[in-house]
Amino acid sequence: MLEAAGTIGVEVDVSHLLDDLVDQRNALLDRILEQVRSIHTEGKTPVIFTSRQELAFTDTQTRLNFGVAVSSLLMDIVRGLPDEIGFLISKGGITSNDVISSGLALTSARLLGQILPGVSVVKTPDDHPQFPNLPVVLFPGNVGDRYSLAAAYLRLAAVNE
Repeated sequence: MLEAAGTIGVEVDVSHLLDDLVDQRNALLDRILEQVRSIHTEGKTPVIFTSRQELAFTDTQTRLNFGVAVSSLLMDIVRGLPDEIGFLISKGGITSNDVISSGLALTSARLLGQILPGVSVVKTPDDHPQFPNLPVVLFPGNVGDRYSLAAAYLRLAAVNE
């Protein structure tokens, strides 16, 4: 995906959330949103992704709490996206559910169909307060191959030119 023309990666280093410090979390959020806005202003597409290093936790509850913190940060990023984005692609089953229910706070959406096998596209309602009529791709984590995410992006980018 990051090799697709017009995209720039924005890594969210989730290890910064390990200490559970509000100031550190908010500083990370501000840095990510600043990068996203700058990339968007340049006419390019930010691709936001979480770091992939293996993290160790003392117990299951700590790991679950960390997952909630990561999701919360990602949903704050969704809510902080520029209002004029042309589409949104969410990768991962749980993440996509969170984007729809929490990040975009949708109570309803119109299903447009599939952009790729197993990959649905919904559209936000025309009265959505931030993103009216926004196409949102819900890309389950176990669907497609290494080119599928880029293929979905390129299809939507072509429509939005």
